[in-house]
This record gives sequence, C-alpha cells and structure tokens, in this order.
Amino acid sequence: MTKQPVIIVTEGTTELGKRICKELAATQSIVMSLSNDENAGYDLVAEDPRVRFRNTDCGKESEIATVAREIESQFGRLDALVINPQVSRPNAGIPFTELDLFDWNQALHHQLTASLFTARQCLPLLKATKGSIVHVVPTPHESAIHSELLAVCSQGLVGLTEALANSLSPDVTVHAARYILNQANAKKNDINQFRDLAAMVRFLVSHEASHINGQVFNVSNRVLDKKLS
Repeated sequence: MTKQPVIIVTEGTTELGKRICKELAATQSIVMSLSNDENAGYDLVAEDPRVRFRNTDCGKESEIATVAREIESQFGRLDALVINPQVSRPNAGIPFTELDLFDWNQALHHQLTASLFTARQCLPLLKATKGSIVHVVPTPHESAIHSELLAVCSQGLVGLTEALANSLSPDVTVHAARYILNQANAKKNDINQFRDLAAMVRFLVSHEASHINGQVFNVSNRVLDKKLS
C-alpha cells in the first residue's frame, strides 16, 4: 500500500477539474483525473506530470467500478473522492416549456445518478481510510432565468451531500463546495472563483477538515456576482 493519499477527481479535464487536480497534486497526493476526453487528459498530464489520467466515462457505473478495482490493486487505498459533475451547456437559457425531456434526464443522470453510483463504488475504499467525498456543485445565479435544470441538479446534489453525510458518518465525511455558474455566457464566469473553489476542495479533503461533516460551502464573490448578473 502506498503511503501517499490517493484522490479521484471526476470530469478532471474541464477547466475547473484541471484546477482542482493541480491544486491537489501540489499536496503530494496521487491524483487520478477521470474523463472520456482523452486528448484533454493527455494535455493535463503534459501541463502537470504529477496528475495521472484515466480514460473513463464517468456516466457509466461499470467503468467507475473498474477504476475503483484498479486503484485498490495498484495503490491499496483511496482517501478522497471529488465529484465534479458533467454540466450540459447546450440547454442553457431554454425555457422549461421547450426543454426536451431526453436532455432533462441526461442532465439528471450525469449530475445526480452518476454522483450516487460513483460514491457507491468507491465507498469500501473510502471507509478503510476514513476518507471524504466532496461534491462540486454548480448553481445558477439567484437572478438567472430559464435555469430550472441546473437549479434542480444543484439542489439535488446539496440534498445528496447532507443525506450521505448522515448515512456514512463516522466512517466517511461528505461535503459540498457550491459555485455560481453562468451557463448562458461562459465569459461571465469568474476564473478566480475556480481558483478559490479548488483551494476549498483541497481543504475539505485534508486532515484539517476531518471533524467537519455534511456542510455546504458557498464559494463566490457576491459583489462581483451582482455586477455580472
């Protein structure tokens, strides 16, 4: 068994996912970035060789189960699971009256169902190390319109965080780090917020946060959010 902490980050090749991976790798942890974007994964490893990449469809439980078995075989431990859900942008700004139910169900699957089965597959390893789960939760701005899909997924992840924290205590701690996501205009997203969010995730998976459980932390600049809304 390796002595270094081992951490999984799902969808680790997104802009936010990469920041989280690099932040965690700086703590001398073994960071495994999961994504089915193979080119982006290789680019991430080239940018920071401390990060490891595993080509994985995070929306398929069978592939997550395979990753969990590989980590157990190779490292013998898993200390933290960072669930950074896939966010669907094409449906941003569409009124709910025009939203295709297939797209609705796909978003629920990738943000809620996948979060549940990912935690389920990794739970035995996390229990052995008294590890932690951190949900990275994108949420719409309070004044955003046509954001029903993102809002439902956001509240669902918060509810899942609180329920899992109750169910898994004291063996595993569960947290959420919530941030404002502007789906309609990506340029309005605060890049500094991603940096601060990565730092929050680093804290929540550390030993310093071992006595915190079931909390939802909002990582945002409310003054800037109002200017950008």
